[in-house]
This record gives sequence, C-alpha cells and structure tokens, in this order.
Amino acid sequence: MTQRIVFIKEAAEMAGVSPTTIDRWRKMNLFPPTISMKGGKRRWLASDIETFLASQSTLTQMPTARKQRRSAKAFTARQDATDQALERFQGKGGAK
Repeated sequence: MTQRIVFIKEAAEMAGVSPTTIDRWRKMNLFPPTISMKGGKRRWLASDIETFLASQSTLTQMPTARKQRRSAKAFTARQDATDQALERFQGKGGAK
C-alpha cells in the first residue's frame, strides 16, 4: 500500500494555517518531520499529519505570526499607556 505524500500547501490546509506557519512550526520542530525528495523539496506523509493533528487537543496553543504580532502590539500598547500615566503623574508633582 502506498502512502499519500502532501505538499506544504495541502499540509497547511489540513492544519488550518498558512504555509508560512507550517514552515515556522517545522523549523521549531513542532510539526511532523519531512521526507526528503529530489531537489531538496519538503513533503509530508498525510498519515503523519493526520496523526499529529489528532494528537493535538487544540492548535490554538501553537505559535503563529498573527498571535506573535498581536502579543507584540498588546505589549507595546500597555507600555505606551504606562509611559503616559507615568508622565502625567510626574507632571503633577509626583515621584521625581
């Protein structure tokens, strides 16, 4: 019985993420290993991806670029708000 081999685009569709996210997960060793093809192409066995997805209670814990950008934006917004509050406090004769 032959095993079905999938390209990165199909692997991403199976996981519900972008190909870029699959590549990032692969580099972080968070996704099943690839099989080597001629020309250095990366492919996966569909069964490996299906097993991986079944073993994940949720993919929401996996890092994605969107989550990382949101976290960075939220941190920056909190830092800006803190800086503004400190400036107001110091401007009113607070801690110097």
